Parts: sequence; C-alpha cells; structure tokens
Amino acid sequence: MTLERGNAFTPVASATMIWPWGASLLGGTVTGALSFLMNFGLAGIPTAVSTGIFFFALIGGVGGVLSKKGDRRGRRWAATYPFRYATAPALLGGGATAVMTYIASVIGSFAIFSGLFGALFAGLGVGLVLWVLIGVVAMVAGNKN
Repeated sequence: MTLERGNAFTPVASATMIWPWGASLLGGTVTGALSFLMNFGLAGIPTAVSTGIFFFALIGGVGGVLSKKGDRRGRRWAATYPFRYATAPALLGGGATAVMTYIASVIGSFAIFSGLFGALFAGLGVGLVLWVLIGVVAMVAGNKN
C-alpha cells in the first residue's frame, strides 16, 4: 500500500500503522477506571467509557506521530498531511462520546429524543478538540527527522 499516492483509506491506514496500541490501551483503561471511580454508579459507566475512549484516541494519535517505532511511511504521511491524519482519531473519539452521552441521557432521565441533539453536539465538540490537538501536534512535531 502506498500512503503517498492518496488512497481512499489513507487516514485510517496511516493512523493504524503508526498507532502505539499498548500505550493507547493502557492510557484509555487507566483514565476510564479513574473516571468511573470518581463518578461511581450506573450513570458513571458511560462517562467512564467516553473518557477512556477520548484518551485512547488522544494518546494514540499523538503517540503515533511522536513515536519512532511505527512505520516510517505512515509517520511521513502524517507529517505531510497532519489534519488528514488527525481525522481518524477525532472520528473515533467524537463518535464514541456522542454514543455514550446519548446512553447516559437515556439512563439518567429517559429522554430518548431530547438527549439526541445534546449527544450530537457533545460528540462534535470532542471530535473537534481531538482533531485540532492531534493535528497541531502532528504539524509541529511530525516534520522533524
């Protein structure tokens, strides 16, 4: 697979080729567990899962650019197109946050339709934050050899 030619799946391929899976899983698990311990109860479960997935995507996206263990073609592609690279982790984090926020609103108040728009805006906000953070880090630190 050539990442330089602009294949249709290049953001996902680039993100998965250079993603530090061990550090991402560990960071997401630890932050999710700490979030659950701080918000103990049935309503704390979606919040903890959302927090864990947010940090999983953040650590994976930033770690993929900063780490030297991944594929060099993937790192070069991420440094050349930083905001395309940041799209895959942002979609993962934003989508998971939207789903978990909607589940939390349904569990908390049984608001099936009114919680939908709040969940969509929460997911868009988290996705935008992840996209900007990972894109800026990939833009600044990714071009260094």
